[in-house]
Amino acid sequence: MARSFWRVLGATSTGLVAVGTVAAAALLAGPWATAVAEPGPALLAQPARAVNAAPAPAQLVCAPAATLPEGADVGDSQFSATPVGTASHVVAGVLGKAGHGAAWTPLGGPAAPLHEGGAMATLSADPGDAGGVVATQPVSGEAFRAAGVTSSVTTSGDLRGLAATPCSAPAISQWIVGGSTEVGSTALLTVQNPSAGPATVTLAVYGPSGQVALGSQGAFVLGPGQTKVTRLEAVAPDQRRVAVHVASTGGRVTAHLQVQSLDGLLARGVDLLGPGAGPSTSVAIPGVMSGGEALDDPNAPVLRLLVPGTAGGTARVRIYGPSGRVFLRGADSLDLAPGTVTDLPLGGLPAGGYGIVVDADVPVVAAAQYTRQAATPPHAVVAGTLVDVAWVAGQPLPEPGAAAQVAVPPSVGAVMSLTGVPEDRDATEPEGKAAAVLTAYGADGTKLGSRDVSIPAGSVVRTAVASIAGEGTPAFVTVDAGDGARVAWALELSASDGHTADRLVAALAPTSSVPAPGAVQVREVDARR
Repeated sequence: MARSFWRVLGATSTGLVAVGTVAAAALLAGPWATAVAEPGPALLAQPARAVNAAPAPAQLVCAPAATLPEGADVGDSQFSATPVGTASHVVAGVLGKAGHGAAWTPLGGPAAPLHEGGAMATLSADPGDAGGVVATQPVSGEAFRAAGVTSSVTTSGDLRGLAATPCSAPAISQWIVGGSTEVGSTALLTVQNPSAGPATVTLAVYGPSGQVALGSQGAFVLGPGQTKVTRLEAVAPDQRRVAVHVASTGGRVTAHLQVQSLDGLLARGVDLLGPGAGPSTSVAIPGVMSGGEALDDPNAPVLRLLVPGTAGGTARVRIYGPSGRVFLRGADSLDLAPGTVTDLPLGGLPAGGYGIVVDADVPVVAAAQYTRQAATPPHAVVAGTLVDVAWVAGQPLPEPGAAAQVAVPPSVGAVMSLTGVPEDRDATEPEGKAAAVLTAYGADGTKLGSRDVSIPAGSVVRTAVASIAGEGTPAFVTVDAGDGARVAWALELSASDGHTADRLVAALAPTSSVPAPGAVQVREVDARR
């Protein structure tokens, strides 16, 4: 985030050049900041002075609730696609002084203030059909810590499942990995424009055979406050594996992908996917669950990878579990063709939680999927096995000592899955430990409790959020890694399907804490040189 930023402050031959960080602007910018120029020796030789500069306002945009595609609910009442309703919520929080004055604005609706509690400002609302925006003003010199989540729970019907995705900052480039457009599957891409001006949006869809030609349907203009939903199965049909790139000019946007599948009349899961890490040579995917599925089980966990560039490469996959590194035959190294979406099955893992780190010699984007199965209830019209699916977005490799937070949906089980990422990922038995502090907050903004954890390098530690919150109901959790500790983590979610506990699943990636400096350094230079 903290890249150099230089700007000439004047039109005369002699002026001031500002030298500082763009962390303030980064709060609004999605993948944060872009360097404009690099300083020269003559500029660095000039004396500098600090000039106060307030951080820019910040936004987190929350996805709309999960819903069936238009026209999907047809037939008589006995075979209705929606026999029960869907319970959907937006939960968000802003820690510290930045919560003062924070507001929630549904896209196309009026703003309302967040509830200000003891330690943070909080929100619990209906996401509606278009989602909305949490907006606030970061405070100079105070780390900006905010997070939100949209969640939907449906206990039966075609939409059966737990779907959840973090609220995200608007950006000009977003990668979403996951889903399918084969027969029986739907993939609804929602693009929102929270800015005050129009945005020109360009879509790129990748499949097993490379980038899919979208023609005129691959670009559109989105006005201020508008939302557009695109059915990917209509513009890019019959793609067994999908990855999507959403780019915009003229304004920053947010994108989310709702994926849903059916096997005849049996639900095969639903989830809301948010943007993951952009193309990088190192990607972390924590919080992947295995039910102990066999190697050839179609419901086994899967790692999905894409090389967006024009040159292929090799990805080295490291899998870490509760007892350290796990070796899975055929999964250590994977050759990747450019522009081709590749799935690596992870069947054969013992039941439990895992963290994955991918190191490649070319930039890649990645995500992982796992499932939870349940038998149909005795009174069901159609017998068989029901499935729910969770997609875990790839994250940037965590910086040592990084801090992050996530909002917790109501009425779900929540487990924090933390992976101690070793510096030497080729080591069979990595050495060292990573320390972290876990803290839980309630819906009223009060601190409920905290816990210190020690995570062996190359291992996974799972902690139930309820065990940290005590008697309270958690709505927001934070992780502060110790000095020098790389901790990749995600929140595993589960809910009852009305018959069996924990049969519905989802996963949430955390939102990184962002510094909010209150000043920039400026130097006087002679622009005639």
